[in-house]
Amino acid sequence: MESVVVGEVRIAYERRGQGRPVVLSGGTGMPPVAWELCGVREDLVQAGFEVITYAARGVSPSDAPAAPYSMADLAGDLAGLMDALGLAGAAAVGYSLGSFTVELLARTRPDLVATAVLMAGAGPVTGVLDAMLEAEAELIAATGRLPAAFTRLQTLLSSLPPAVLRDDEKQVRSWLELLGAQEDLWASADGEVGQATAAEAWLHDPRRMAALAGITVPVLVLAFEYDLYFPPRAASSAADALPGGELAVIAGAAHGGLLTHPKETSAALLAFLTRS
Repeated sequence: MESVVVGEVRIAYERRGQGRPVVLSGGTGMPPVAWELCGVREDLVQAGFEVITYAARGVSPSDAPAAPYSMADLAGDLAGLMDALGLAGAAAVGYSLGSFTVELLARTRPDLVATAVLMAGAGPVTGVLDAMLEAEAELIAATGRLPAAFTRLQTLLSSLPPAVLRDDEKQVRSWLELLGAQEDLWASADGEVGQATAAEAWLHDPRRMAALAGITVPVLVLAFEYDLYFPPRAASSAADALPGGELAVIAGAAHGGLLTHPKETSAALLAFLTRS
């Protein structure tokens, strides 16, 4: 991967394809290769877009400065990357934590964002999400990090649909094996703690939902049917608050729908991006 230095933080990125630029911003601890492995990046390239993926601060091979981080830090990193690459007027797609990043970028640097997609990361905080944020905050306060076993369980239970968790032992075991290797994706423990604290502060900002009214570009709020953190009802609230918002729901998917339902996700993205 190539890299640019934004402030004092090195951000690694890749560019693929030619055409209108689309920047993909990943979730907590999500490496850029995940967009490739699920096939979404290639679907966008084949549709005639230039696709830019990057590793957010804290995720290898980008730098991981000392925690805590803020969403202003993460959005500022993305803005600096887009400035360096000359990507004004791009489409910005964010998943989970990346959705927070894109939302803030669209508010603070509207010159960079012509259209936006907020995937599995828009809407008011639900009770389930609030409980998870509280557990993460207490673990960080007590131990200085998030234990690997806790993160694996948290990700497993939130990512797969209920029927898969209950009945598909093979897929559950495959995900556990995949998640066991996830620790290597962090540049350091500071990256994991930094991203978690940024997300917690962002989600508990009382001004966050009202600020959606200030985003005037077309925005697709993309939800997954069984997402426990950002269910369709929460996503619908965000879409209603956005002047140019619209809602799409991927049936049968949970929070990890980007990876478990990639074709449906690509179809929703392309339907929006090709007409926005």
